[in-house]
Amino acid sequence: MGTYQFRFNNSNKTSSILIWFFTTLLTITLTCTILVIPSVVYFSTWLLLLSFPLLFLSIYKLFKTTSERQSTDLITLNKEGFRSLCFGSVLYSSISAINIPARSISLLGGKDYEYYKQTDVDIPHLAISITTDDGKIFRWVLSEWGSLYNSKEDFLVFFEFLTALTDQLYQYYQASETTNSYLKILNENGSWEKKAN
Repeated sequence: MGTYQFRFNNSNKTSSILIWFFTTLLTITLTCTILVIPSVVYFSTWLLLLSFPLLFLSIYKLFKTTSERQSTDLITLNKEGFRSLCFGSVLYSSISAINIPARSISLLGGKDYEYYKQTDVDIPHLAISITTDDGKIFRWVLSEWGSLYNSKEDFLVFFEFLTALTDQLYQYYQASETTNSYLKILNENGSWEKKAN
């Protein structure tokens, strides 16, 4: 039915980034302390020889781990469900909840880019999640206007996937009900939960 390829922020590496961030801060502090505080020449030389490689290693690992957060997903939609290159396959019948920050997406009537440029409010990074009956969570973090991890075009491709997915879920679960939103099955807060049978 459709194939969608886009880049996104894979938020699975947050703990690694925090570890390398604090390691970098610690090595910068140690190196600056050695350079500023006078001590025995022999002792400070050995400390500098140890701290500089540690400093460069921690900075390198921090940048490497941060850049690895960018992932590329390829999603193929079919009549029964969809397959994600990053997360695996899921059937429409096994999707139990969807959460999309609809009020933040300007395509759904949220604040547009000019609003965020003219104010001190941070541009939102949208965390979209799909939960299955077995507790598995598919989570993509994107910025509607582009960021370090995705471009505007990536977001538009992802939004096309969301539109197609919610159309399929609407037909699967609520075809007899009238729709009141653009992404048919979502409520005004951008969420949907499967009704218990």
